[in-house]
Amino acid sequence: MAGRLLAGTMRKRGFVQAEVVTRWADIVGQELAMSTVPVKLVFPRGERMGATLVVRTESAFAPLLTHKAPHIIEKTNSFFGYGAVAKMTVVQGPLPHKTVYQQLEKTPLKPADKGKLEALTGTGELSPLRQAVKSLGEYVLGRNKKD
Repeated sequence: MAGRLLAGTMRKRGFVQAEVVTRWADIVGQELAMSTVPVKLVFPRGERMGATLVVRTESAFAPLLTHKAPHIIEKTNSFFGYGAVAKMTVVQGPLPHKTVYQQLEKTPLKPADKGKLEALTGTGELSPLRQAVKSLGEYVLGRNKKD
């Protein structure tokens, strides 16, 4: 769905296929995607091969990215299915802030805390909302006792 919404804007910036932006992590891998952003894909006039891929990265990562350019070009071309990209240009600049979510671990509850939580949510078969409240309660009560 995002591809359809972004297609017009991406075409103006040189991305014939908006999936290069939306699936960047799948193309180059999670590690490179965390420190790079594709800016545009510039094809020679009237051609659909031999493009220049412009990638933005933080200045400290630029030398490593330049070293990995052949690998990134190969991965991008395998995504397209043909030799669409011939070279890569690295642009230094700030990257958009990415929020990384970390899964919290539940700690076992003491019997008293378990009783309090059951008094709030009830026993027996729980509705989806009550199940979500119970799960949140387990995280909160377990975390407070852990700290």
